[in-house]
Amino acid sequence: MSKNFSILKLTLCLCIGVAIVTAPFSSAVAEDIKLTTMTRNLYLGADIFKVVEASQSNVPYAIPTAVAEVYQTMLYTNFWARAEALADEIAAAKPQIIGLQEVSTYYIQTTGDFLAGNPVQANDLVIDFYTVLDAALKARRMEYTAFTVTNADIEMPMFYPIEGNPYNLADARLVDHDMILVRKGHDAVPVLNGNYQAQLELDLGGGATATFTRGYLAVDVNIKGTDYRFVNTHLEVRSAPGSVFRYFQSLQMEELVGTLAYLSYLDPKPIVMVGDFNSSIEDEPGVFDPDEGGPHPGFDYIPPYKQAIAAGYLDTWLLQDKYDEGYTSGFDDLVSNPFAELTSRIDLVFLAPGTLTLDKISCDVVGDEVSDMEPNTNAPGYYLWPSDHAGVVSKIKFLE
Repeated sequence: MSKNFSILKLTLCLCIGVAIVTAPFSSAVAEDIKLTTMTRNLYLGADIFKVVEASQSNVPYAIPTAVAEVYQTMLYTNFWARAEALADEIAAAKPQIIGLQEVSTYYIQTTGDFLAGNPVQANDLVIDFYTVLDAALKARRMEYTAFTVTNADIEMPMFYPIEGNPYNLADARLVDHDMILVRKGHDAVPVLNGNYQAQLELDLGGGATATFTRGYLAVDVNIKGTDYRFVNTHLEVRSAPGSVFRYFQSLQMEELVGTLAYLSYLDPKPIVMVGDFNSSIEDEPGVFDPDEGGPHPGFDYIPPYKQAIAAGYLDTWLLQDKYDEGYTSGFDDLVSNPFAELTSRIDLVFLAPGTLTLDKISCDVVGDEVSDMEPNTNAPGYYLWPSDHAGVVSKIKFLE
């Protein structure tokens, strides 16, 4: 989704909370060396960048109006219903390991105090995406152990009519997570959990800023005697070539690739790296010029996809005997148009097989057929795509 804003502020955080743990698994290799994995962006439920757009409008009360629209859209896109479709996908594919992005939790404070001098954080739960999805999976006899990294935690005021007051200001809070789910019965140990040093801070005007923090996590998993390092991430949005967004996603990917290389030096394992990389095979290196032709030089960037390939990772989609475009992004913010089409492949499964020898790979895009749409119980007669992205399932077989 292309976004360009005139007022942007670059912030590099000086600290990163990363925990690294090494724990040995059995090195024995089973006769049947197979792995089924999945990457799935759950979708926040609305386009939160509408709030940033509103901040540029100079219209009074534009931000609480836009936040209210985003909140109502999230309710309309009904994750309670979409989780049923997502659970059906998982039950059909039976992946041993899943990477989830945009696993959201929403809170509200109906009498808001965000604009007060010392606001109290909103803590009245509206929905926890993971709890809803986990219940849907358990109803299908699918149980997974969850590993989590917490990313953005954003709270903003919104108009929320209450007690006959249409101008009541409430506070809405979004907490974003990425997760790795490991099917019960497989040993798993967390080895990485952190947020990127490079985070893009957006200026909302009036001294207000918003940073949608991005992160990554890795888990070592033993499946039938074979050890894997499974990595999941969600990089900064793609936007237009030359944009600040492309520059920051490049910095984030550089950090992730470097961190994994160092960890592999200490404790090598085959790596499966999945996520919403917001980068495709078509993306080209470029330059971000914050001065737009001014006296200072711009900043070179290399797209995340090309960084992964240069670091030795294999794109599993391209390793199939036959494949199509494999598009995964993106439906509109209401995820209800049955005629919508996907236009880019940015949800990816990368593989660094290490000492294992590949035999065969088959991949499938899921959640992209009209038959995958779920009835919207909030709007009878309408249907919802499982997410604004499609997912990818990769089945990987190695030689003994």
